[in-house]
Amino acid sequence: MEEETFNEGVKLLRRARVFYKLFIPFFLVGTGLVIGFSIFIYNSTYTSVEESFLKDKKNYTKQILNNVEQKVRTIEYGYTAYSATSKFEEIFKNPLSGKDFAIYRDIKKEMSYIEMMGIEGSNNSLVSLEGNWGIISGSLKSLTAEEVTEYKNTYINNINNNLFWKPIKSGIEMVMTLPMYKREKFALGISYIPRRSIEQIIGDQNNRVEIYNKKNQLLYSSMKKDSEVKKGSFQDFNAVTNKSGQPANVLETDDGKKYVYMQSDYNHWLYVVEIDENEIGSIIHNTRVGLFIVSALLIVLVGIISYVLAVSYTRPIKKIQEKLDIQGVHKKQNELSFLSDSIDKIVGQNELLTASLSMQQPQLETLFVLSLFRKRISENDVMNRLEQFGYHFDEEKVFYTGLIQIDSMDHQQVGDKNLLLLAINNIVGEIVPKDERLNPIVLNDEMQATIFILDKSDQEPERRIMKFYEEIRDEVKKSLNIIISVGISPIYESLIDSKKAVDLAKESLHYRVNVGPESIIFYNDISSMLNDASISKFPVELLNELLNAVRSGHEEDVMNMVDLLVDEIFRLNKNPISLGVTLIRVINELVQLGQLLGAESKIFENIKKLYQAAINAYYPEKIKEMLINDLIKPVIISTHDKTERGFKSLSEKIVYIVQTEYDQEISLDIIADRLHYNPNYLSNVFKKEYGENFVDYLMNYRLQMAQTLLKDTDLAVKDIAERLQYRNSQNFIRFFKKKLGMTPGDYRKEYMH
Repeated sequence: MEEETFNEGVKLLRRARVFYKLFIPFFLVGTGLVIGFSIFIYNSTYTSVEESFLKDKKNYTKQILNNVEQKVRTIEYGYTAYSATSKFEEIFKNPLSGKDFAIYRDIKKEMSYIEMMGIEGSNNSLVSLEGNWGIISGSLKSLTAEEVTEYKNTYINNINNNLFWKPIKSGIEMVMTLPMYKREKFALGISYIPRRSIEQIIGDQNNRVEIYNKKNQLLYSSMKKDSEVKKGSFQDFNAVTNKSGQPANVLETDDGKKYVYMQSDYNHWLYVVEIDENEIGSIIHNTRVGLFIVSALLIVLVGIISYVLAVSYTRPIKKIQEKLDIQGVHKKQNELSFLSDSIDKIVGQNELLTASLSMQQPQLETLFVLSLFRKRISENDVMNRLEQFGYHFDEEKVFYTGLIQIDSMDHQQVGDKNLLLLAINNIVGEIVPKDERLNPIVLNDEMQATIFILDKSDQEPERRIMKFYEEIRDEVKKSLNIIISVGISPIYESLIDSKKAVDLAKESLHYRVNVGPESIIFYNDISSMLNDASISKFPVELLNELLNAVRSGHEEDVMNMVDLLVDEIFRLNKNPISLGVTLIRVINELVQLGQLLGAESKIFENIKKLYQAAINAYYPEKIKEMLINDLIKPVIISTHDKTERGFKSLSEKIVYIVQTEYDQEISLDIIADRLHYNPNYLSNVFKKEYGENFVDYLMNYRLQMAQTLLKDTDLAVKDIAERLQYRNSQNFIRFFKKKLGMTPGDYRKEYMH
């Protein structure tokens, strides 16, 4: 009796030991998978949300920059254009009294135009420093000698700057010395832009937005009142220096705050939008809570499943052991080893079953069609696979690709969409004869695709396909109670072109936005409308090359560039509206360049007919002729002499800056910014005048100064190198030796002796 009780206890212990050997691994593996999957889902979701959030912030920053810069440029252009008129100098160099009503009215008219084109709510003033008068706040006022002197000391005598933007108590003030492109300044254009006007341009006030000028002064902050706008929250300017022309970027400061910033390549203003990390947290909060609850439930479910599996496998473990023992497995082997062996056998059988299933023709044919749509198969493989699947083409065949997309599901659940697509796929297979198609497939979560095989001799293949799809559409609506639309590619003769065909069929489906649901659309029916896009396409690089050719005055280059530019515009823009808009933009750029180069104002008086020709443009040759004869040639002739003098004047300015600031950080970009010119343009002007490029001239002049310092001072070679802006004295020594054949030390010794 005692022996039987002992044997029963041993059996129970063995069963418990086997149970925990099964339960614990199942539970740990399942829990690990759930936790890993949850972490992966959370990280992926957080990354996706953060990327989308940052993208929105960057787009918002770029939109603010574009909106503000457009208004700023409009104001500056208004003053510049007015100061370039022929009457400006005559008016603003003479006194003005209340009797000069006609002149006052003309000035007010120009100011009204600037206010209309500029920022709503801004207050503009014009000041004559020669006539000692000004139209301020809409009224004519006389200026005292002290006021004129203060204006001149503050703005006119600052030869390095013609335009001043600065923050004031309740807004921003712009002061422009006029005329803009003449050395002699005798007038000021002043615009006061209140804070509320900037807020209207920026729009959304929920974000912290700050705008700084190129001197790092805070011009505007959306989170501060007028009296508080003194210092912004964004102070890490060194991290974003020389970032103009770059897309919006994200910067994290030392205090842990993040900002999206973008610097204008027009006036180097810095636009900053603060990123609130709490916004991302609030967006992801519900996902975090939901994921935690789901993970907890899954872990509980894993525990239950592990328990059930452990119990289930514990009972038959003895039978498995006996069967394996018959096949040569030792009885004393661990119970789980027997189970492992049996699982290996089951897995092996499952692999054989999987291999057998993978050989089934429908699945292989589906993979074959997917490979065609993804262009992952060669032409030779295509023919071999077709023969394997039993397709033997006795005659020449042509192909069409049709795509079906669900328009509405009549209260069906979104999760049923894959099942519905499978049902549609089955309907297609039943309606279209097998010898007239390849195996229909579900292409993705949105579309079902079919490749039709038709005889090349068929006179009306599209009518036949239309008939198939009408029958399919009616059957789907009747059986599944859903509405579908169909897009059909053009005809093609090689299955290798199936990828292109499916892309064109997608284009056809996109067009159902214009024709409504339940449509059957052939690509051939809409191709002309797709090509006739209404968005204007502008060849910026060709325009820049034309503008550079006009600046250089080379008529032959100008003629060639006009031909290329106009031909490209007509090629890219088929829609009359987009074509007219693009040509008007070209005319505006050329007019603005002519004004900047100082062309005679009468050239632009009859420009209206050129705009009319652009709006009604039909023939590129006529546009070319009018651009050249009515605009470009007169500008080149008018500005030729001025350009030659301008070249010399600009080169002398560059040389003067080099000779007076050789011991400071200096580059052609810095000089170009100071003189308000393009660096490439200054480089060409300097090389034309002096026969060498700017960098060589700067290096050679510093070499001359190095020789003088070596002869006349006791400064160490390292100190001389630092003074001449060499960050590494060895670079200075190598350059000196390359040019003079001796080191700086040897040169000093030779001179001293």
